[in-house]
Amino acid sequence: MKKGIIIIGMGKGLSLGIAKKFGSEGYQVGMISRNEQNLKAYQSELATENIESLYATADVSNENELITALEKLKDNMSNVNILQYNAVDYRMVPVLEETAETLTNGFKISVANALTAVKYLLPTLAENKGSVLLTGGGTANYPYSGMSSISLGKAGIRNLTFQLNDALKEKEIYVGSVTICNMISEDSATHNPTILATKFWELNESRNEVEITY
Repeated sequence: MKKGIIIIGMGKGLSLGIAKKFGSEGYQVGMISRNEQNLKAYQSELATENIESLYATADVSNENELITALEKLKDNMSNVNILQYNAVDYRMVPVLEETAETLTNGFKISVANALTAVKYLLPTLAENKGSVLLTGGGTANYPYSGMSSISLGKAGIRNLTFQLNDALKEKEIYVGSVTICNMISEDSATHNPTILATKFWELNESRNEVEITY
């Protein structure tokens, strides 16, 4: 049976790089984001590289929409072996311009609904002795007041990574993250999507580190 990876927070940069890397290694790719037009474009681009993909739309801040999208993908994919959570409340808003409401909504996107996705897919991941791969960021350790929600979100996802790694060991589910400490750019010699996707691949293959900082 073909292996599968579901990427939540699908975008044209890192997420697409991960989709191409795992797809080139034989994985079927499931994608979730809000924008169906973009998802169709990613699906077409992946198809040019003979990578099979499916998609479902959801506002990742909405727990019910996310579960519905996961259910659609799980029911139509050959298998789900890896959950890759790449969603983040990507807003360049200074901390003093944030409110309790905006930060709470951002936490749902960046952290809380990663847990929602893990819990929904738990039976399948346990059956497959699968993996949860989370996208970390340098602002977890070096917070910046000009991107408050992102900084708080990456701190939360790093903490969640270690908690889930501990909690899911007995089910033989691996949980790890790549903490990315630079801007992601196609033109970067060190932090382009292809290089970073390889870091996720290596993390998943070794399954012996909770966090890679790069």
